[in-house]
Amino acid sequence: MPKEFEKEIEKLDEVYSEMVEAIMNKPESQDYEISRIYFENVAARLNNWVAVVKEVKYELEKRQPLGDLSADNRPA
Repeated sequence: MPKEFEKEIEKLDEVYSEMVEAIMNKPESQDYEISRIYFENVAARLNNWVAVVKEVKYELEKRQPLGDLSADNRPA
């Protein structure tokens, strides 16, 4: 089963790593210009992260089983 979702897990791991890196690289100074650049970059990356997460969600929804298609005709 782990092999079944390998591609999706890899994409989500990449997004997670980028998010952690963005949090860790948050500027500590009160310099307005550095903070502005940081938040502009994070906003741009956020758009990419959302697109990747939506893509993974779509791929997983395509795989969702149709449900039980068998008839319920058990003997009494």
